[in-house]
Order: sequence, then structure tokens, then C-alpha cells
Amino acid sequence: MMLETDGWSEVRLADARCFEMASETTGETYRILVRIPSEPPPPGGYPALWMLDGDASFPLCLPQAIQPASGREDPGVIVAVGFPGGASFDVDARARNYTPEPDGDTGDLHSPAFGGAAGFLRFLTEELRPAIAARLPLDEMRQTLFGFSYGGLFTMFAALGDHGRFQRYWAASPSLWFSDGLLLRRMRATAAVAGERLVLTVGRDEQYPARDPGEERRRHIDRRAMVDGVTEAAVLITAANPDLRTELIVAADHDHFDMLMHGARRARRLAFGGS
Repeated sequence: MMLETDGWSEVRLADARCFEMASETTGETYRILVRIPSEPPPPGGYPALWMLDGDASFPLCLPQAIQPASGREDPGVIVAVGFPGGASFDVDARARNYTPEPDGDTGDLHSPAFGGAAGFLRFLTEELRPAIAARLPLDEMRQTLFGFSYGGLFTMFAALGDHGRFQRYWAASPSLWFSDGLLLRRMRATAAVAGERLVLTVGRDEQYPARDPGEERRRHIDRRAMVDGVTEAAVLITAANPDLRTELIVAADHDHFDMLMHGARRARRLAFGGS
């Protein structure tokens, strides 16, 4: 049956704009969603929250989507990066862009290409950020990065390898199992982070589900060991960075996809609230 939609109009998000941008660094095109504050910028410019999987995460963190946070928030810019077509999750594009160069079997059963994280980080900080800053004044000392799953893996990659390009990070259920625990192995050697705050989250049900998932799913869960991996990362980073405010959240009764909403609803407070 055909659904008659004559007279219907496109849904729009308040205070939001969208454009596409081709990257000279990666050779790819990205879909950029921006939330523009109605308030004037603070004296140092707007703080900015950079969100990956933009079409999935952006609507979850807009003021209309969440209850008011306790305490004051400064007006800030939200920049969410997605992929052309507007799919919530472009499986192959996120595998290409969000993962570090693997040094063995990736453990990913779906996508054909990986390892573009370094180039994508350059796109974010050297191409996209200047383009946004040319239109909206940004506070270079209040830059927050949010990512979920492979996006969380990228957030960890950026935190461990970046030198002041972001000050705050929220890594929601980072895929630290990727390439036989590549980033965890690096952290066991050195886990230095240049920044002020890091929030690491994982759902307890990602490794310890309340209900029996079945034998095949259990093997998959055990291989990825999400809770153990994220917990180890928090311990290593805390020990290596005594001046970094590191927070580990293991959320009861949450599975993997729950952690996207869990984080997106809270990352604004990290980006725009007090220290």
C-alpha cells in the first residue's frame, strides 16, 4: 500500500544547519550537522562539542531532546559528523574512518577497509574546525570529542595521540577489542593523554548480560570482553595521568546501543558545563 504524503513537509531541527564537505586529507565527503547557539558567544568564544556518527548522535544531544542539566551551561556549538545519505550508521564508512591502522586480524566480520583514523583526525582538526571557526568564534581551549563504539575507539585514539587539539573526551563503549586489542596493547606501554577530562563508559550487559544470550552470542561477547577492556583502559590511563580527571562508568542494565543515548545525553554537560 502506498502512503499518501501530499501536503507533508520535511522535519527540521531547531537551530540546526547541515552541509557536506569534501576532505583533501581523506578523499571522502562528510555530512556535517551544526547546532548554532542563539546566545552570544562567551568572551573566549563558544566551546564546541564534536560528535561522531552525527546522524545518530546529533538529535540526542539537542536541548529539545533532553531534560535540563543541573547547573549552568555556557552556550556552545555542536558539530556532528556523519556520512552522505544520512544513515544513522554507515557501517563501512565508519570502519574506514574511525579505526587505527590494524596490525593483525581486525576482528570485524563486516567491513572491507580500516585504518583511516589518523587522516580523519586531521580532517576534523585541520579542515573542518577552521571552516567552522571562520563562521562561529570557537574557544580553542574548550574542545570536546564524543564517540560511540568505533567512534569511541577513535576518541581513544585521539586522546592517546593528540597534543592539545581536544581537552575533553567521552568514549562510549569504545571498541577496544579491535585488531586484537591494539589500543589496549599500546596503553600497556604508554597511556599518556594530553587533556583535562576523559569519560569512559560501557554497559554491564555488554559482557555480563542478565539473560542467557545463547552459546554463539556468548562466544562473541567473551571475545570482545567490553567491560574488562574498558575497565583496564581506565586503570592504565588513571595511573599514567595523575592530573587528568578520568571517570569510568559501568552502566547497569545497559547494553551496547544503550550507551549511545546514555553518552549523547550527558556529553553536552561535559562540553559546556563547568570543570
